[in-house]
Amino acid sequence: MRLKKAFCLLLASILAFGCLAMDAGAVQTETESDTLVIERASGRFSVDVSKQSTFTADSDFFLDVGETVTITATYTPRSASVDFGLIAPDGLFYSLPGQRGSFSETFKIDQRGYYTLAIRNNSDSAVSVSGTVTY
Repeated sequence: MRLKKAFCLLLASILAFGCLAMDAGAVQTETESDTLVIERASGRFSVDVSKQSTFTADSDFFLDVGETVTITATYTPRSASVDFGLIAPDGLFYSLPGQRGSFSETFKIDQRGYYTLAIRNNSDSAVSVSGTVTY
């Protein structure tokens, strides 16, 4: 019995000493250069678009392949036929139609270059449009 207690005491001492003598190590954490920063820009617009005409924004913005642009807007009258989209570097207007006075879509960019927000009014009367564009 005494031998068993002595053996247990010896093992407990070795375990305690092993825990106290354990080396402390440093762990490398993420630095700013290791993190991915995604910069996004957002802008508001409010414009009246004449009948059967297209509004184009005064400024354009540079986008790379794979980036996205989200356009969210409302317009009146709700029955108007309005297309929202982007004029791409190739000069083409890539658009989708609004429905019942609202629009909320995300466009995925497939060619690098400068893009311009455009709104086309296909109606026989003027429309008032307001919203945001995020890229």
